[in-house]
Amino acid sequence: MKSARRIFFQLFLMLIALFLLVFMLQTISGKELKTIEAKAAYDVSSATRGDLLFNEFYQTFSTVDSTTFLQKLGKSTTKESAQWSMSQLGSPEFPVSAYIIEYVTVNHAGEKIPCSGVVLIPEKTDATPMPLLVYQHATIMTNGTAPSISIQKASGESNTMAGAFASDGYVVAISDYVGTGQPNCLKYPSEYLFADSEAANGVDILIATQHLLEQLKLSTNGQLFLSGYSEGGQAVSALAELIQNDYPQYPVTAAVFMEGPYNMNAAMNNFLETPGGVIMDGRPGGSLVCAKAIYAYQQIYNWGTMDAIFNKPYDTRVEKNFANPATPLIILASNYPKETDNMFTAAFLSSAKDGDVSQDIAANDTDNWVPQMPVTFLTSSEDGLIPASVTENAYEKMLAAGGNVKMSYTQYPLNHLQNYMQAIVQSKGIFDSYVNATN
Repeated sequence: MKSARRIFFQLFLMLIALFLLVFMLQTISGKELKTIEAKAAYDVSSATRGDLLFNEFYQTFSTVDSTTFLQKLGKSTTKESAQWSMSQLGSPEFPVSAYIIEYVTVNHAGEKIPCSGVVLIPEKTDATPMPLLVYQHATIMTNGTAPSISIQKASGESNTMAGAFASDGYVVAISDYVGTGQPNCLKYPSEYLFADSEAANGVDILIATQHLLEQLKLSTNGQLFLSGYSEGGQAVSALAELIQNDYPQYPVTAAVFMEGPYNMNAAMNNFLETPGGVIMDGRPGGSLVCAKAIYAYQQIYNWGTMDAIFNKPYDTRVEKNFANPATPLIILASNYPKETDNMFTAAFLSSAKDGDVSQDIAANDTDNWVPQMPVTFLTSSEDGLIPASVTENAYEKMLAAGGNVKMSYTQYPLNHLQNYMQAIVQSKGIFDSYVNATN
């Protein structure tokens, strides 16, 4: 009898332990792996650009979280660059609340469509108005790294901006861009490196963020900053031009353009002509960027069939890979050659050099306007993906035309991936000088 009671008691304890384990796992999962449920499809035909279709509080990141995000980012650069960057940033001051939003923007054809993004808001103890930063993100090869998706994994550019900017008092808005991000937005093709879309997506998330802040009874201090890195460097230049020309109600305090392909033909030619190809972190970076960009442009500019552009097997592989935004990076990295020009037909390469294709690509240049707002270009002399000459030429062109531009180099001469952290930190130093001047 005693033996039976002992067995029953042991089983009872095991059940309690199992219950506690399940409860703990659910709690951890709920905190770290929270996801946003897909929403019903929107009819945006009668909506206005910048309308806020949906917003959902995701979670609040503590100051410890912000420090962790930046420490993780530090592993992507050199030790001295990471140490210098962390010393420049100092300690995070505020927790950060993240909101995932969907809003109305337009695609290349001017059709109104939904687009998603992230808004990061400092959790301040008073109602002091805050500066607003619209950040244009870098190239993403798979949807898992879109800002509104990667923030659910505590990694990526959203978390970098939370740690570097929002935790120090900036409201930060980051668009996923057309065709990436939340499920409703994946119904439309990506318009990668298409300047008009990038600009529209950026100005519309600015408007949507204003709507969100009004709902939350929060306000900005009137200072608007713009920045972007890599693809985002091109995108933020396009955004800045659009705001300057068409949205005078949003005066820009200052902008920083970082490592962008401001002259698209120069950037593409670098990928095509670099001996051995442009390699990033062991992957064929130049080929992946070219494949994704040319696939997007082919749909926008109607360049003909895929086999007129790409050699076999890339004529079918590119569409299969890039039509599906969830294609894993490991698949992409193993499916493309180091030598970028091997992917393309001779006829296409000829047209890309000095024909109709070249003209279409050049339509996405963002170095052919004259900034009236203060603009700083940031680059690295050791960037092999977007050579410093692309940035230097854009700066000199705008300066000669009378633009309000400056040129600067990052603290340490590093490659495109390693350079990201210090570029973000240096951009913050530039913006802080304007914020501090008003305090």
